[in-house]
Amino acid sequence: MTRGLYTNPIWNSNNYLIFMLRDFDRDDCKPPTQHHAVISPNETASNDFAELIICFKFIWRFFRGVKTTICSEKGCSRYDHFAENIIWYSGEDHEVYFDFSVTNMHRKPLSFIPDDSEGVYLIDQHFHRWMSTVQEKIIDLVAESINCTSKFYLGFAVEEIGHEVGQKLNVDLHHVEIGASTEEIDYSRFDFSVGIETEAMCILTPHSELLPQCLVPFKVFSFPVWIFIGITVIVFVLMQYVFLQAQGGPFRNLYSETDISLYDSTSAAHTMYAYFICGSPPRLLLGKLFTGKILFIIFIFSALIISSVFLGGMTTLLTNTVQYPEIDTLKDLEDSDLLIQVPDTEAAALYFAQLGLSEKLRGKLACNLALYLELLDEEISQSLVGFQKLLRRWRDYVPEKFVRNVHVIMENDAFVAGLQASLSSGTRVVLRKWQFHEKFEYHLVAERLKVRPYFHSFMKNSFLVEKFNRKMAQFLESGHVSKAYDSDFPNAPEAAPPLPKEEDPRPYSLNDLQLPFFSLLLGLFSSLLVFIAEMVMEDFENVFVFRQLRRFKNFLTKKND
Repeated sequence: MTRGLYTNPIWNSNNYLIFMLRDFDRDDCKPPTQHHAVISPNETASNDFAELIICFKFIWRFFRGVKTTICSEKGCSRYDHFAENIIWYSGEDHEVYFDFSVTNMHRKPLSFIPDDSEGVYLIDQHFHRWMSTVQEKIIDLVAESINCTSKFYLGFAVEEIGHEVGQKLNVDLHHVEIGASTEEIDYSRFDFSVGIETEAMCILTPHSELLPQCLVPFKVFSFPVWIFIGITVIVFVLMQYVFLQAQGGPFRNLYSETDISLYDSTSAAHTMYAYFICGSPPRLLLGKLFTGKILFIIFIFSALIISSVFLGGMTTLLTNTVQYPEIDTLKDLEDSDLLIQVPDTEAAALYFAQLGLSEKLRGKLACNLALYLELLDEEISQSLVGFQKLLRRWRDYVPEKFVRNVHVIMENDAFVAGLQASLSSGTRVVLRKWQFHEKFEYHLVAERLKVRPYFHSFMKNSFLVEKFNRKMAQFLESGHVSKAYDSDFPNAPEAAPPLPKEEDPRPYSLNDLQLPFFSLLLGLFSSLLVFIAEMVMEDFENVFVFRQLRRFKNFLTKKND
């Protein structure tokens, strides 16, 4: 019963990751022997097994928040990361421990992405072969959507289809690379290059790099909003000018001498402040017309209230999508000070560096990697060209280049708040994103970042940037990953239903403002009508209709007498 559970990792109902150690260096990393272990799950193994704890720590940090269990033929060990010790389970406890039900095992990818200034060495490992197949399907769909065709095989694929793409898009395009590679890559050779990786690798660009800090507020709102604001200010100033000129005209009797003297002694800046900030219209604007004044004040305060309600969503409502500078080579990437997301391998390396265990980690690395090699079948392992080369070079990567100035941020949304201090200090930020939880087409707001779902680069000013980004987002959002998995593995066990998740609030749109603005316009129009009516009644002697009404009233009075 238990032997079959160890071949591949298992996600059981308690959110444990369970797999078996087989081909590893037993001198460096070994499960506790029966002599040093206790049977009770509540007791712990001897802390003399520091090497094994290091292995567990590496796994724990990589699978953040997941309870990890490593099994040998004699039993299983579980690492308690809080107490930093190991709990041993003998063979007699297997039936009790393995509360077994497969849940979402196919959504747990594993990747190593070493990186240095000379090139990119990319190694992907997957728990199952399906991930490579799904990636091929996604890239095929994206390539087809931009009118190009390509062929892929298990492992790494590089297909020269630039001429074909260029013909269909009527552009002189020489070379297109779609695939992954373990060798050094000079992206300047290509017009278009895409590297698909099991986790979402993103390029993050600070907003301050695109726009001077003093101009950030002007980038928040779109052009129609600024037109509306400009018209409002112009109308207000014009009304002030008209009524100022009307003081000596026929409307002078509308205003008392106190109102006029108060207006003359008030600066224009104070008037604007009182109108826009305090919601208080100038007395000269309405004079003694009390009904119009009340309605106008209601209109002003309604505008302030609605503006306050929508203030939080206004940046989402009417923001502009900003184009990002593209990169050609890794040198360009360093010079532009872009921030690159990498998987948690780097986070794990940082963790050990902070504990002063980097040297010991490098010494045990072959042991740690052996844990993951067991998860792959022989064919996939053989397809990982350059894997041994990576192991040989690992010692040079970890201490200096991998963990320098790295900070880990766990984030569930594409908006990353509070990064300005890190950006200004020049430190590097690592952001982990799961592609299955990604949401695309984000708006850019001040002092925040935008992420891309995959690592890819284009030539500067490439016409394919926007086309590829939008198509990739559409494919992922439409569920092609799940569809590809279901089509290739129809007999796969059903994943347990995910935990209930609160629906994200729908972002504000222009439609949400239609009713409030209609109400404001209706109130303003009503105020205007009452205002005009009061002006006419104030000077009714000069109006024929009111003169006739007055004569009719006098006639009725005399008749009654």
